[in-house]
Amino acid sequence: MEAENVIQNSMKYINDHMEEALTVGQIAEMAGYSEYHFSRMFRQKTGISVMEYVKGERLRRASVEIRNGSKIVDVAMKYGWESHNGFTKAFKKAFGYCPALLRAMVIGMEQLGGMSMNRKTIVGPDEHAEKQVLFEAVKERIKEENPEEDVRNLEQIYLYACQIYQGKKRYSGDEYITHPLHTALLLADMEAEPETILAGLFCDALKKTETTMEDLRKYLPKKVADLIEEKAAAESDRETELWEQVTLLRIAERLHNMKTIEWMDEEQRKKRAVETLEIFLPLAVKTGNHEIAEELKTLAEENL
Repeated sequence: MEAENVIQNSMKYINDHMEEALTVGQIAEMAGYSEYHFSRMFRQKTGISVMEYVKGERLRRASVEIRNGSKIVDVAMKYGWESHNGFTKAFKKAFGYCPALLRAMVIGMEQLGGMSMNRKTIVGPDEHAEKQVLFEAVKERIKEENPEEDVRNLEQIYLYACQIYQGKKRYSGDEYITHPLHTALLLADMEAEPETILAGLFCDALKKTETTMEDLRKYLPKKVADLIEEKAAAESDRETELWEQVTLLRIAERLHNMKTIEWMDEEQRKKRAVETLEIFLPLAVKTGNHEIAEELKTLAEENL
């Protein structure tokens, strides 16, 4: 019984000091034991080491905060990770999917009118903003998370996208390039990798233009081109190594289409809403986000 009380008290101490730089020695000293004896006792009672428990609790708390709208990079720094990439690897190992997918679902729920989403996770340029304004916002978001990214390369890729979509219009009358730019912005807000964000600029290149994959591969970085090709493949739901990035692309594109749904007729609106839920609901179930899954089911029943 004494050992159980010690472990319970140490767990409470850990949870009360989660944002601090905890060490086994510090926790053991609080419990009144040597580091060796305390570590052994903790593992015997819990089946894991002290620091494994600390890491797991930090990741669980981080998951809740991302679910409640916090940015991934802010949560990572708050709980002691030195980089976005390191946190993403730890999160994925713990939960089986990257934190960007969780943030994508949060953003999606807000735009779909989720009942528990009473705040705005993202604030961006006006829906009908000029393409250059949108690109500057995309560039700023990428540089914010990836200071070493080559701005000149970003601008060359943007100009290539403008060339591909030149002359095409949206239902709203806006230049078509604004849709890929908004898609890229959503990906940036999901804190996707730079290559995924840039792939968003070409989300409709193979469907809406005469551009071929061969053309794209001449001008784009390999991973960006790979993502575009994978998204266009008939088996884009398969779990390849690019599955998560392709899923983020599909979500971002679909969410922007939902934002402009007012320009479509009733049949098109219903089709888009159904397709959007068909992407999100299985994803919520797959990633174990049962609260989001239940909310999506409610939205489907009330609005479709």
